[in-house]
Amino acid sequence: MNVKIAVVQMPIIPGEPDINRSKALDLTAQALAGGADIVLLPEGMLMGYTPRMRELAEPVNGPTTQAFQKLLAGSKAMVLYGLTERANYDFYLSATLVGAGGVMANYRKTHLWWATPGLREEAAHFKPGHHLTTFDVKGFKAGVMICYDGDFPEMTRTYANMGCSMVFWMNNRGTRAHNEVAPLSLANSMIIAASCPCGKDEAARDCPGACNITGPYGNLLAEIWNDEGVIYADVDGQAALDHRKINPWFRGRRPELYC
Repeated sequence: MNVKIAVVQMPIIPGEPDINRSKALDLTAQALAGGADIVLLPEGMLMGYTPRMRELAEPVNGPTTQAFQKLLAGSKAMVLYGLTERANYDFYLSATLVGAGGVMANYRKTHLWWATPGLREEAAHFKPGHHLTTFDVKGFKAGVMICYDGDFPEMTRTYANMGCSMVFWMNNRGTRAHNEVAPLSLANSMIIAASCPCGKDEAARDCPGACNITGPYGNLLAEIWNDEGVIYADVDGQAALDHRKINPWFRGRRPELYC
């Protein structure tokens, strides 16, 4: 059974959650009308990087989750969006999975960027998560990672070892183009959907976005550059699992040698 993935590319206006939420809901509605089973949006979709991050952060079951839940009423589809999460006195960069019944999963970014002083010094503003997260999409296991997480190849490999046939990789940076996604896909026979915002970031830098969906052979299935919009791909989760059995870059591993 194929899964129809949609990836939303949209501008994120720093510090403007109401505007960003409205834009995300409109584009998600478009994706659902296009028959998407799951819709992926960017990291930090609600507000981007702003000095008001903590002030504007929402709980997992806050207004944005509730708005997506309302949009999904009567549907079996799911939305995975980037939430700046407040949990009591702690703050996280999260990926929240929402269905018609509410929150289905919540992943907290485990690798926080630290090498850029200022708003993007994530380790100074947020706590890291400590667990990987998987969920089911039409009978296939899927994993999620957020931006810097995916720069560690161990993440995608671990999700492959856990039996995932697809990974949803949300980002908030200038671009996360196919050339960065393809090696992870090829080495692990993994379907990867990657999101990024377009428009301008908090420093007025141009973000071409380059959202893409990559098949389990490193093959580009869909992409979008510069403009807001939605891309789609019908993917076969079983094909990814079957190819992994004969993939020389996966099957040839010697895990007993690795620490």
